[in-house]
Amino acid sequence: MEKVPAKVQEAFDELKNIYGQGLELKIRDKKFYVFNIDDNDKSSEAYIGWITANGIVILADSKTPSFDSKEIKVKNERLKGKNISSNTLSKDDINLLKVMSMNSRLTLNRISEITGISIHALEYRIERLERILGIKYTLELNMNNLGFSEYMILAKFTRNKPDFEGIKQALDRNLKVQLALATKGIYDLVIFCVAENNNVVAWVLDDIMKSETLNNIEAEWYITPIAGSYGFIPLRNEFFDILKERVWQRKKKGEHPNLSSLMYREYVLLRELNEDSRKSFSSIDKKYNLPAGSAKRAYKDLTNEDGKNVIIRPTLTIKEIDKKYDMAVIAVLINYTRFMKFRDEHHKYIINEPDNFIDRFSYICDWRYRMAYFTFSLY
Repeated sequence: MEKVPAKVQEAFDELKNIYGQGLELKIRDKKFYVFNIDDNDKSSEAYIGWITANGIVILADSKTPSFDSKEIKVKNERLKGKNISSNTLSKDDINLLKVMSMNSRLTLNRISEITGISIHALEYRIERLERILGIKYTLELNMNNLGFSEYMILAKFTRNKPDFEGIKQALDRNLKVQLALATKGIYDLVIFCVAENNNVVAWVLDDIMKSETLNNIEAEWYITPIAGSYGFIPLRNEFFDILKERVWQRKKKGEHPNLSSLMYREYVLLRELNEDSRKSFSSIDKKYNLPAGSAKRAYKDLTNEDGKNVIIRPTLTIKEIDKKYDMAVIAVLINYTRFMKFRDEHHKYIINEPDNFIDRFSYICDWRYRMAYFTFSLY
């Protein structure tokens, strides 16, 4: 049997820590290929990638090996997404997710320094997490500094229940609506939206009630401004069609923007990073034909706490979560002053969990005398 170089063995052992002990190293034409063997069907193997002689891992999606056959491709597709479960994440995976959620734009060098994971292992570890968790990179924004407030709209249908697919289509068309939840209990519909002021959000509600699906449905509607206390609601990309209208344009000679003006380079940066917060500044400059360095300057201005302070953090969201159910809880606060004294302890309770890739509550907002918890239970 051909001897495996030390660096190849080291890289293979590290892969086993990530993918599990079902990995097998096969040597063909003096190259080192890695497969994942299905425990339930030993004849099925999913191609993972290959390892160079100096210990560099080349994932299957990065480069197709010369010996790859149609048979292996079929097996890989059949096992894709099944050979790794999101509930078997390692401690290193959890730490990596924490770091990237705090700042998704960190370089691999910086992530390696914080997590202790070697740089050459980070690329395939991140790719694996993206694939099995459905990660999307986005922004958490300070909406108040963009000139928008956040609102919650609640609906209780008093007679017939409407067609929720029709509601979805109606809400999709309203760009100020960011999230809608069909619920069971006191309320049937929970809607999160952003608007410039109370008058505008009243127009949003009016537009929703007049939609074809809801205009003949009897319902009780409630609307209230909210303040985020923990977590955030990601913005739909369509929202930036509205934000574009706020971009500063010179209307007369000698006119200059003020500190609160939204410049075009800032607008395109927000739009692009909301879609993918890891995009390079140079690619944004190129896409919009901006002078070199424009996107980098915009990012600096928008993250400056003494300046516009619009970007709170580039972060990530997870789509594929092992969970039993989603739940919205609205709690009445009997003594709000007393509760405020213990808010720090309350937040510690929220995040005080064993190592896991999601917190106990995904979002908490409050308004006068009430708090809303949006949560779920893991398997």
